[in-house]
Amino acid sequence: MSNFRVFSLAFVVAGMFVLGAARSPVLAEAAQVEVEAGPIWSQADAERKCPEVAKANGAAWTGRWRTTVPGRMSVCSLKVLGRRKYDIIDAEAGPIWSQADAQRKCPDVARTNGGAWTGAWRTTVPGRMSVCELRVPRLKG
Repeated sequence: MSNFRVFSLAFVVAGMFVLGAARSPVLAEAAQVEVEAGPIWSQADAERKCPEVAKANGAAWTGRWRTTVPGRMSVCSLKVLGRRKYDIIDAEAGPIWSQADAQRKCPDVARTNGGAWTGAWRTTVPGRMSVCELRVPRLKG
């Protein structure tokens, strides 16, 4: 089973992959980054996928993308907007059977939780439960 992780070639965000359900806040500095988006098949497909990847990363899509592994992986070029604080959390999604299944389920889980799916997911109880990794606005307090 695939466990897709958002990965930045030009910019690594500290704390993004810390283990645990509630993770460290992420501070994004102004920068240009390339972030994995799964396979992108065409410009039209990029125009659907890259804005979601940008939203999940507190960034704006530059309109540029490229394939890194033919048929398997592409990256979207993003411009990170200012300083934003986010928490990275895992939200239960029921069983997820594949990356394609995650791409159907996790955006709905993200909307329900007021966040954006990072593209990452993992199985916690085989055949019974998986979690989607979400970026949610950090609550002030």
